Amino acid sequence: MPLRVTFSEAAGADEIVETLLLAGFEAGISREGAAFGDDEEAVYVVHTDAPAGEVEEMIVGRRARLEVTDPMSGTATPVQADPVPPRQPPPD
Repeated sequence: MPLRVTFSEAAGADEIVETLLLAGFEAGISREGAAFGDDEEAVYVVHTDAPAGEVEEMIVGRRARLEVTDPMSGTATPVQADPVPPRQPPPD
């Protein structure tokens, strides 16, 4: 399924798009949520066909939100990180 990565600044979105394109994936940016000329309320959304795991690695440490989109319904669902299983004590 297609992914959306939402950034509050254009530079982060531009960098991810460049990385995705160099890796051979489709990627593009759209600006959403702001009135014309109002940069404070704008978000920059990267749309890509890259696998979620690869995109998650690219956005570690960034202020970004990753979502999976359903093209049929137009809905987006946040991607949850895989839970880390609790450590098991070594066998005796």
